[in-house]
Formats: sequence, structure tokens, C-alpha cells
Amino acid sequence: MSKLGIKIYSGSFIERAATTITDDGKYGRIKTTTAEDFYATGSFMGSRAFIVQSAGNTVITPGVGDSVAASNFTAKTTYDIGVKRVSGSGVVHILY
Repeated sequence: MSKLGIKIYSGSFIERAATTITDDGKYGRIKTTTAEDFYATGSFMGSRAFIVQSAGNTVITPGVGDSVAASNFTAKTTYDIGVKRVSGSGVVHILY
């Protein structure tokens, strides 16, 4: 407390509380793969959906089941299928 009776916090006269940001959406994170061989391991496990922006020769492997060419999916449409691997020259957005 200063001589004037004012509480001083780290050189400031203002006490600030950290803001809380909440995620109210269905998906909270996006990983974009572009012309790479991407394996959803570690912190990238647990995807919930994907969007194909451009197919190229991309192949999408779901969490369970057979791999499918990205060209079989309609571009810019959300597919609620978890992904464990994306490989090829296209652009795919993986949603978490």
C-alpha cells in the first residue's frame, strides 16, 4: 500500500483479472495439411471431422476403415469422420 492508501500491483494502479475465453463451437482447433504425408499422432490424435479444400492426389485414412481418395468427397463440405492419416498433394483441413 502506498502512502496515499492506494494499492499498487506491479507498478500499476489497476488490478486486472485474466479474461476467460471459452470455445462454444463444435470444433475447437484446425490443422491444415498441404501437400504432405501427415499422421495424426500425439497432440493431433482425436480428430472429429475434415474438409477437403482441394483433392489433388490426396488419400484420407479414417481412424477405422479403408483409405479413400479425397476426390471422392465434395470439396468444402464437412465430413464428421475422424482422420488418422492424410497424404498427397491436396489441401485438407482436419477439425478437432
